[in-house]
Amino acid sequence: MPGRTSFQPRTRLRQRGAAVLLALFIATLATLIVTGLFYSQFVLLRTIENEQLAAQSRLLLRGALDWSRAILRTDADNSSFDALSEPWAQPLADMRLDALGETAALAARASISGSIEDAQGRYNLRNLVNAGQPVEREVEALRRLVVLLDLPPAVADLVTARMLESGVPTSTEATGERHPLPPLFPGDLAGISGIDAEAARRLAPYLIVLDERTPLNINTAPAELIAARIEGLSLAEARAVVAQRERLGHFRNVDDFRNYLRGNAQLVDGDVASSSRFFLVRGQVRLDRAVTRMEALLKRGPNNIASVLWQRELL
Repeated sequence: MPGRTSFQPRTRLRQRGAAVLLALFIATLATLIVTGLFYSQFVLLRTIENEQLAAQSRLLLRGALDWSRAILRTDADNSSFDALSEPWAQPLADMRLDALGETAALAARASISGSIEDAQGRYNLRNLVNAGQPVEREVEALRRLVVLLDLPPAVADLVTARMLESGVPTSTEATGERHPLPPLFPGDLAGISGIDAEAARRLAPYLIVLDERTPLNINTAPAELIAARIEGLSLAEARAVVAQRERLGHFRNVDDFRNYLRGNAQLVDGDVASSSRFFLVRGQVRLDRAVTRMEALLKRGPNNIASVLWQRELL
C-alpha cells in the first residue's frame, strides 16, 4: 500500500502537466486560427481597396483622354498644320489634380502625367499592302528605314509578309476571313518569326498600324523616317530638314517643304503631309499607392472631333 500511495502524486503531476500542454496547444491553435482570419480579412480589404483605387484611376484617365480630345480639336480649329512646337506636343509633367483646379478629396490624393504623340510621325504599316498585294515602293521605304537603323534588310520583308498574312483590309475592303492580327503594338514585332527581340525593340518606335493609308508628317517625324520616306534623301539631309523645322517651328504645308528641298530629292504626292489626323495618347495616374497607365489611339474626323480607335491599360 505505501508504494501505491507514492504513485498517485506522480500520476496527478503528469495529468496536470498534460492538461497544461493541452491548454497551451489549444491556445496556440486558437491564436493561429484567429490570426489567419484577421490576415485573410486584411488581404480581402486591401484587395477591395486596390480594386477601388484602380477603378477610380481609370475614371480619372478617362477624363484625361477627353481632355486630350479637346486639346486636339482646339488645335485643329486654330491651325492647319501639326508640329512639335505646338501646345498639344508638350508633355504634361507629374502634377497633382488639385493643382489643376480640382477641389474634391480624390483630386488632392491623385496626380497625373501624360503626353500626345503624332501617330503620323511614324511609318504606317498599312501603306505596305493594297488590295492584298505588297506596294513595292512602300516596301522599299521600309527597307531603307531598317538599313538606317543598322538592321538586316530582311526584317522589312518579314514585316511585309506578316502584314500580307494578316489580311488587313484597306478602307475600301472588307473581309470575314480570320487571319493573324497585324503588329499593332511594339511587342507584336517580336512575335514575328525571324525578328529577334533587340531588332523589334529598335524598330518598334518608328512603326504603327492605322486604319487607313496615311502620309508621313514632316513636322513631327524623326530624321530616319524622313530619309526612308523620301527616295534620294540622305540621312544627313534629313537631319538638316529636322534642324530647319526646329528653326522655323514647322513647315506650313507640303509646298513649303518642297521649296526647301529645291529638287534635291524625289517627293511623290501623298508621301508626306504637314498635318495629321491620328495621335497616340499616353497617361498615368497615381492615386495613393496605385499607379495606372493607359495608351490610346485617337483619330480626328469631321468637325475635328477626335474619336478613340483603341485603348489599353499598360502594365
